[in-house]
Amino acid sequence: MTRRNIELALLCIAAPLAILLFAMIALNQGEELGWASIGVPVGIFASFIVSHLALRKFAPAADPAILPICFALSSIGIAFVTRLAPDLAVRQVAWLVLGIIFMIAVIIFMKNMDKTANYKYTLMVIGLILLLSPLLPGIGNEIYGSRIWLSIGSFSFQPGEIAKIFIVLFLAGYLAQNREMLSVFTHKVGPFKFPDLSTLLPLLIMWLLSMAIVVFEKDLGSALIVYFVFLTMLYVASGKKFYLVVGLLTIAIGAVILFFFFSHVQVRVDTWLDPFADPLGDGHQTIQSLYAIGSGGATGLGLGNSRQKHLFVPEPQNDFIFSIVCEELGFVGACAVVLLFVLLLWRGITIAAHAPDRFGALLVVGFTVQVALQAVLNVAVVTNTIPNTGISLPFFSSGGTSLMMLLGEMGIVLSVSRGET
Repeated sequence: MTRRNIELALLCIAAPLAILLFAMIALNQGEELGWASIGVPVGIFASFIVSHLALRKFAPAADPAILPICFALSSIGIAFVTRLAPDLAVRQVAWLVLGIIFMIAVIIFMKNMDKTANYKYTLMVIGLILLLSPLLPGIGNEIYGSRIWLSIGSFSFQPGEIAKIFIVLFLAGYLAQNREMLSVFTHKVGPFKFPDLSTLLPLLIMWLLSMAIVVFEKDLGSALIVYFVFLTMLYVASGKKFYLVVGLLTIAIGAVILFFFFSHVQVRVDTWLDPFADPLGDGHQTIQSLYAIGSGGATGLGLGNSRQKHLFVPEPQNDFIFSIVCEELGFVGACAVVLLFVLLLWRGITIAAHAPDRFGALLVVGFTVQVALQAVLNVAVVTNTIPNTGISLPFFSSGGTSLMMLLGEMGIVLSVSRGET
């Protein structure tokens, strides 16, 4: 079978499962099965078939697993958004369609992506402007304690989601061009060799940027993702474990500084250590999440049977949607969702290993690690393994900007996988 036939087969295998999810939701809500209840998954499947046809024509050698994994994750995510917030479901589907159009456009028009590396500093400036734009008075808004939104009239979006694409493009271009410089350590202290201070400057700049995001935007999640993605790409580009050690040390130093000097960080850490100290306030969300996960058991309570749906603060379709997945689908269903993210990361690593050049390889590493890291952080938060970071679950949590940008990133990954960057 050709790669595109394998892709089509995987899409057809995932389609009945997606339709079954929506059918179960309809039955649990007392609705009759019909186009009104299964039209959404059929429409989602049709949208991905269109993207499959685009790949068949414009990138026949592209990886066959990325598209089916995105279809499976998107379908499950929209099914739960439909279950938890029906009034937001239509908007989420519309953003999904826009995301697929964006992905197809990337595949068609960005065949030679290595040319974008020539504009890496322009991309860096655009990324930084977008990332810090919520600080602008008048249009920047603080919601749920984080200032990460821009509002233009009645339209609101998170510019940080768009900024991540520009930042990864810049980092891939910079690291690919300066790989040799980053790999050469000239200073020797005893048996150890160290790089020049100028070589460490990018690491220091990204650390300061991450600190600024936490301090001024109160967005711990974006700071962690930006820094860890950079650290991973830096290690892949240079092959030097030294950068990982220094990077982790700077994170530890930054965490101590933030904890002792900023109250919003202290609140999140205190809530993480003992959510039951304020069960009706800051700890309420974490406590209900743990109850939801615990009550799901091995096989779950069934779609539509959540006991915690109305007890979450804020809406359960956002950052804590994985708790409802655990409750209704159980440990088995939660593991299946996590496995999809693991498969996405594995395919990304495989594509990066066979990329035709370093720029393409670093692009794929940056985007797939970003998605995987975001999923890890979200799962860690809802299980109270780490303090609340405000990170959404990719493809699941409601939010059009994030979904659209994710599919655009996957378009870039598919573009690299066809052997043309």
